[in-house]
Amino acid sequence: MSDETTVPTSPVTICLKGLNVYAHHGMVAEERSLGQRFEFEVEVDLDDCQACRTDEAGDSVAYEAIAAVVVEVATNFRFSLMEALADAVCTELLMEFPIARVRLSVSKTAPSIPHVVDRATIRLERTRAHLALAN
Repeated sequence: MSDETTVPTSPVTICLKGLNVYAHHGMVAEERSLGQRFEFEVEVDLDDCQACRTDEAGDSVAYEAIAAVVVEVATNFRFSLMEALADAVCTELLMEFPIARVRLSVSKTAPSIPHVVDRATIRLERTRAHLALAN
């Protein structure tokens, strides 16, 4: 018999809401040349939150690092569609961090359409399985 005690896993979700990024994406030439504000909401799931047990920052995924990846992808690449932007951000987060799942919303806060709307939003969810399919 073993004296080792099995520690149950402790899943956790890290959320960032209202991350605003000025970037140059869109179908319309003016959107790509002038740029516009995009708002991101990100949720990442860790299957086991070691930081819950250790209270050590190194045992978690720093939310400022998550935000930095979102900003990096949004500002260093250009996409016609928000779907492609959202997918690229999700893929980069899965490649960069030991996370199981990403749920991401990206919104244009002033979409260039002939109707009055507060925002246009795309929501995606990606897992490690999606990452494996991309390779």
